[in-house]
Amino acid sequence: MLAEVILLAVVAAGWLAGRWLLNRYRRKSRPGSHGDDEAEAGSERLTDTIAFVGGAYGILLGLLLVFAVGHFVDARQVSKDEAATAAALFAAVDPFPVTVRDTLRHDLLCYMSSAATDDWAAMRAGDLTGSENTGAYASRVQKEIAALPQDKDVEASNHYFVTEEILDLAKDRQLRLLHAVPEIPPVIWLVLYVSAFLFMGLTVFHLGQRGWLTRLAVAATTLLLMAIIGALIQLDAPYVGIGTSLRPVALDAAMERLRDANPTPASLWAPCKRLAAEEAG
Repeated sequence: MLAEVILLAVVAAGWLAGRWLLNRYRRKSRPGSHGDDEAEAGSERLTDTIAFVGGAYGILLGLLLVFAVGHFVDARQVSKDEAATAAALFAAVDPFPVTVRDTLRHDLLCYMSSAATDDWAAMRAGDLTGSENTGAYASRVQKEIAALPQDKDVEASNHYFVTEEILDLAKDRQLRLLHAVPEIPPVIWLVLYVSAFLFMGLTVFHLGQRGWLTRLAVAATTLLLMAIIGALIQLDAPYVGIGTSLRPVALDAAMERLRDANPTPASLWAPCKRLAAEEAG
């Protein structure tokens, strides 16, 4: 919302600057000449400049849109990877004794549930540390994996794969948290606003006294810029966007599939306790 308000202010400033330049140009016209006609003729010479500024601005916006879409797609993919890794870890502990296996699986499911709720709320707030509760469950699962027995050959050989999965799960979670932070730097936003100011001012000056045409051009340009800037903001913040906000679809789907495939024992699906309170602010 703030970016759109700034853009509207920049557009208004560009309009006023263009009108001011046009009035000064008319006043400085030669005595006895038709000031408006000369201003109109002079403004025609700005065509190349406007084409350059508009072209450069369009290229910049296009590149930023590609960059923002890439950021959005990466955030969506890493959430899918995390869900797939958690499901693989659930299956990988199957060879271990039921006494330790079911406890580990329950805590893993609690981690997935907390990641889909608590961690998602933390990402919306831009918290790079994530949820304390999710982190506590991740730590518990890792400790339980380290304590898994390796007396049998199948347990010893499978322990390597289980350890690899938990490391991948930790990496996927960290990447997911990092994608919550917008990646377009403030200096790029400054360039966007300066370019919008210049383009709007030159357009108003170029159109001169064509009142209705000027208003139409400014309105159309403003609408397009608002749409593009709004898309950039939404895509660059993939967890807080309106209409584009990523949701824990992959984690929810993975838990639903695991529940469908493993309805028993009931202890797997027992309610999860909160292991840590969330830090305020």
